[in-house]
Amino acid sequence: MKTGFNFGLVSFSGLGGFQEKMLSELFDNEIRVYGTRFSDGEIFGAVSPFDYYRTSEIARRHGVKLRAGERRGLYFTLLKYRRRIGLYIGFLVFVAMLAILQTRVQDISITGDVHKPQVLNILEECGITVGAPVSSLNISRAEHMLMLEVDNAAWVDVSCVGFRVNVRVEKGVEKPEIEDKQPRNIVASRPAQIVRQIVRDGASVVNNGSGVNTGDLLVSGTVPDGGSKVLFVRSDAEIIGEWTETQEFFVPFTETISVADGDKKVFKWLILDDDEYPLFLGKATAENSLYVEEKSVVRIFGEETSMLVKTGTFTEYTEKTITRSPEAAASELRKQKDNFERNFYSDYEIIDVVERFYPAEDGVRLELEYTLQGDIAKPVTIEYEDIELPPVNIDNTDKTESQTDS
Repeated sequence: MKTGFNFGLVSFSGLGGFQEKMLSELFDNEIRVYGTRFSDGEIFGAVSPFDYYRTSEIARRHGVKLRAGERRGLYFTLLKYRRRIGLYIGFLVFVAMLAILQTRVQDISITGDVHKPQVLNILEECGITVGAPVSSLNISRAEHMLMLEVDNAAWVDVSCVGFRVNVRVEKGVEKPEIEDKQPRNIVASRPAQIVRQIVRDGASVVNNGSGVNTGDLLVSGTVPDGGSKVLFVRSDAEIIGEWTETQEFFVPFTETISVADGDKKVFKWLILDDDEYPLFLGKATAENSLYVEEKSVVRIFGEETSMLVKTGTFTEYTEKTITRSPEAAASELRKQKDNFERNFYSDYEIIDVVERFYPAEDGVRLELEYTLQGDIAKPVTIEYEDIELPPVNIDNTDKTESQTDS
């Protein structure tokens, strides 16, 4: 069976006669037969509705009793609706609307690592906005202005396809960060008790189990060489500390929240391959609304096409007052606790957490006491001018020399 879109097919079955000769004559007459097969003395297949009459004549000449079967395809769908002239008029109006919309810009697509509002402002200065006539677009000026005003722009392309303006801005390669080789110490980023430490470079000055405050020295970047000299190194270590923190959350029994159940604004786009064509004028925006979109296949006279329709729906938020029971308030507090841990404690290990609920007249308060472990190492660069060297006693040296001379 041929794959792809067929204008229409008529299935048939034939009994008796010289079926192979019939098939050969069909091929000689350039009549294409789909899905040919033989079973129990019968031949099965399908031909175009425009070739079925000739097929039946050839079958009759070779003694094959032909019987038509299923009819399917756009041809037969059109026949079914041939008297519904409104459908054809609607389709023609739809095509006309597309032709009219293509004369003005309906969408601006921007790709690349750029600040989109800045690009839109530059395009507006060049006369490229939604609703501008496609024939009057100054593409070269827009490209020139983007190259001048976008920081580190290395390549710019502005093109107009249909009624969409595509803007692509590529930036140059950023200079790689050169690793700083300057010596450094490691200090404590917060008060904690040292649990364990991994020192890769530098000299540790704290012991496991000891407590430290913010800014205390943990690993020194000045290391004796075993003799009379001191080496300056770039300390590198993981210092795992343990500490406790207290967090509080509150959920009221009565609360006003925003719910997306207000007025709806619906916008539609026609999608052809990778291009989207808006089926409306202006911008698809709505303030204080929830946006949801879905896509559906376009059907013409009941047959699927390669076109899609994207429907974007903005639902306005409205204010709602909700009332919670103590159990519902406690459940909401646990959700807040889980979200807080996921957002703020993902880099730490939670060793223990103690929950304390405190009911009140207007709601429930949750107090959480966390025991946490994490890396508290904070690198600090060693400034050479701040280093105190051992004093040299110049006076004693002079006296010794003078006594030796005498």
